[in-house]
Amino acid sequence: MRLTPAFLTLSLALAVPAAAQPADIEDIRAMAFDKGIVRLEEVELHRGIWKVEGVDASGHEIEMKVDAWSGAIVKLKRDD
Repeated sequence: MRLTPAFLTLSLALAVPAAAQPADIEDIRAMAFDKGIVRLEEVELHRGIWKVEGVDASGHEIEMKVDAWSGAIVKLKRDD
């Protein structure tokens, strides 16, 4: 009967999803390149928001803000 609590504990540990990891600078760089930035000018983390400024292949400036915890883009602006 001692096997049952150990088995139950192990089962629950495997059933709980792993905690989400915050977005790090490499994640942010990859997101920026996916959104068309070819040259990064600034990448800064401030109060849980990554601020990214860069330039696309046509020379247009792009500003992107990403929530560091969720990885969601909260702002994407391209100057024409």
